[in-house]
Amino acid sequence: MRLNLFISRSGFASRRKADYLITSGKVKVNGLEVREPWYRVNKKDKVEVEGRLLEQEKFIYIAWYKPKGVVTTLKDRFAKNNVRNYFPYHKFGRVFPVGRLDKDSEGLLLLTNDGRFCFQLTHPKFKIEKEYMVTGKGRVSNLILEMVQKGIKDGKDLLHVDKVDILKINDTTTLRVLIHEGRKRHLRRLFSHLGFKVLSLKRIRIANICLSGLKPGEYRILSYEDIKGTLGIK
Repeated sequence: MRLNLFISRSGFASRRKADYLITSGKVKVNGLEVREPWYRVNKKDKVEVEGRLLEQEKFIYIAWYKPKGVVTTLKDRFAKNNVRNYFPYHKFGRVFPVGRLDKDSEGLLLLTNDGRFCFQLTHPKFKIEKEYMVTGKGRVSNLILEMVQKGIKDGKDLLHVDKVDILKINDTTTLRVLIHEGRKRHLRRLFSHLGFKVLSLKRIRIANICLSGLKPGEYRILSYEDIKGTLGIK
C-alpha cells in the first residue's frame, strides 16, 4: 500500500494532508524518515507521523434506518439534521454514507470507512439491486407501470426501474420497486414525470441487506458474512 494511503486509512489525515506530512519530513517508516508519498508499506511496517505510531484503520460496516428529514451528508452548514448527528466521529470514526437517500425519503442507508466497498455498491456496472416501497396519491394506471419500466428521459438521465409490483390500491397506491441504479432523486423524478405524486418513499433492501428489525434512527453493525454476501464473495 502507498504510504499516503496508509496514513489516510489510519484516520490520521486526509490523503492530501498525508502528502504534505510526508514531503515535510514528518513521517518515519521503521524508524527511517521517508519523503515519498508513493513509498510502499505493508502491515508489518511501523509508520510514525510526528512521533505517533499509526495503526491501519479497521473497516466498519453499518446498516442504518435513516429517518425522514435527515440529509445524507456529513458536512452541510445549511443542514440542521445530517448523518454526523447520528454517527459522531468520536464514537464511530471516519464513516461515510454509501450512496444517497434524499431528505424526504427514509429507510436503509449503509455507512462504512471502506472506499472499495462503497464503490462496489454504488457503481452501476456492479448492478447492485435496491428495493423500495413507494406510496403515491391516487390509483396508478397500467400505462404508468409500463412507462416506469420502459424508462423516460429527464435531462441527460434515462430513468427507469427493473421491476414494479402493486401491493395495495385504495385512495393511494403502494408499489414495490426494484432498481440497480441510483441517480439523484431517481424514483421521485421518474414518477413525477408520469403524473404519479409520491407521498412516501422507503428503501427496504440493498442486495442481501434488509431494513427489517430496525426502527427510524436505529442501526446494526454488519458482520463480514453480511459483506461477503452483499458483494457475492464465496
